[in-house]
Order: sequence, then C-alpha cells, then structure tokens
Amino acid sequence: MGNELLLGNTVNTNASWIAAQVTSLGGQVCRITAVADNLEEISKAIREAIRRKPNFIITTGGIGPTFDDMTLKAVARALRVRLKLDKIAVTMIREHYARRFPKRRISLTRPRLKMASIPSGSMPITNPVGTAPAVRISVHGTEIFCLPGVPREAKAIFRDSLSKAISAKAGRKKFLEKWITVQGLMESRLAPIIDNVMRKFPGVYIKSHPRGGEGRGRPFIELHFSISSSGPGMKIERQLLGALRRLIVAVSNVGARVS
Repeated sequence: MGNELLLGNTVNTNASWIAAQVTSLGGQVCRITAVADNLEEISKAIREAIRRKPNFIITTGGIGPTFDDMTLKAVARALRVRLKLDKIAVTMIREHYARRFPKRRISLTRPRLKMASIPSGSMPITNPVGTAPAVRISVHGTEIFCLPGVPREAKAIFRDSLSKAISAKAGRKKFLEKWITVQGLMESRLAPIIDNVMRKFPGVYIKSHPRGGEGRGRPFIELHFSISSSGPGMKIERQLLGALRRLIVAVSNVGARVS
C-alpha cells in the first residue's frame, strides 16, 4: 500500500521478498497489487481479493500512526466490521516503548493508540522490531495478514508468524529452482527448444529472461527452471535436473554456450 509505490519513488522490495519466501515455503503467489493511500481504493482491493478465495492475503504498509496509514480502517470497511481499541495491542505498544525508552515514560497519545485500533474479530501480532503490531483476521477461509511497510519489520513478522501459517497450509508441497545462462543464441531460436523440453518434463516451468536483444551483439539469456509438487523431493529434483540436462545438450548442439 502507498502512493510512493505508484509515484515510482519507492521500489516495492517487500513484494518481491515476500513472494520469494512464499514460493520457497511451497505456496504460489497469484497476484501482487499496489494501491494508493485512499480508503475506498484499499477496501475495494481487499474485497476483490477476498472474492478470489485465496488462502492468504498479505498487505504491507498503512498500519502506523499517521493520517495516511489507513489499511486497517480499509480492511474493517471491506469486511463491514468496526475498528476497536484492542487491549492486547495496547499492551504490545506500551511494552515496545518501555523497552526502547527504559528511562522515560512515553504517553500513549491518540496517534499511538491508533496503531492499536484493529478490525473487530482480528488479533494483533507482536512486532519484534517496531512499534505497530501486525494484524491477522480470518474471513470465509482466507487469512488476512496486515504487516508494517518498513521492510525490516515486515520481514521479522513474516519469519516469526506468517511463515508458520503458510508452511502449515502448504503441507508437503516443495519448490525447487535452478538458473543457467545461455550465450550465443537468440531467444526466437531458443523458444522451440524450451517448448520441447517442457513437453518432455511435465511440471517443469522454464522462463527465459533476455539480457540482450536480437541485432545488438551476442544475445545473453538467463533461464529459470522451476517445479512445485507435493510428491517426493527426490522425484521432483530428478525432473528438474533432467530438464536442465536436456536443454543444455540441445543448446550446445546448435553452438550456444551454457554457464
């Protein structure tokens, strides 16, 4: 969430980091959305996401003390519930200030208490490195997690709490990936080779990332091999390595180099 993302002032590193973590835990990220600091836009995005019935919705940003921190209010609006001052969240915030300023008494002003106002039916999650608690709420089988926008805080909460929930849902599902680089072959010539390998090895997905262009020197292409399955780990590793070897042989036969 945040205007800074849509203005291009800030790169959404939270999204890329969280997507990588979810994938490594056996989950599948289906959509990443950036939303302006607008109450109606955020609540509409939440409602649209819920209608798709995902296992998880993860938001980052907008749970702090300032006027433009409106994610929790938007979630409450989307779910048609009220915000409530949560006693546990208040305690979390009070304890954070006590640890950070052990020799000072920090009063809980209205902006600070705003961080403890969470949607009815939700629960606060301890923020081990920051002030604002994260929030978790379940609706129609979907778990919504609202994390802070500060990357250090979002990562800490994800590792402490969210990763466990995703792992439990993913069960035995595993994800494996490999990268190689192909030089001396245009993407248009590489495409049919990729298609052939993917037909021979169902379940393996090969994505090409050209780093040069046709007609601009020697092409330089990175290939990402991935497979996700709930089957035995050795079986999917054999599939992935088999696809990797077959593609390497194929591109070598047409004079390309692989690294």
